[in-house]
Amino acid sequence: MGIFFTTPKPTLPNFTTAFEEALLVDPKTLTDVKKEAAHRTIRVLKDTLPTFDARRFSGAIIIAIALVLGAIWTGQHNLPDISKALMDSFSGFSGLVLGLLGGEAQKS
Repeated sequence: MGIFFTTPKPTLPNFTTAFEEALLVDPKTLTDVKKEAAHRTIRVLKDTLPTFDARRFSGAIIIAIALVLGAIWTGQHNLPDISKALMDSFSGFSGLVLGLLGGEAQKS
């Protein structure tokens, strides 16, 4: 399951429909089996291709901004330990988001 790249529809019904259609077709009626298989594969791929979810990415950006602003605010109010912890949290969270984003983009 992706966090930033998700499929717009559930994938299982698409595969089930594709298999049902393939089993219902008489192979003798097909003139070019490879062309038909390629066409059906592309159709299933288009229905199940993950797309970028901007809402989730925006949520991650808002969390990162909140962490940085919290670190700045606590630093200005003489709370260095909390400021350092928030800045460390920001660094870890940003690394996690970038890692997930890069891994999911490469996978899809």
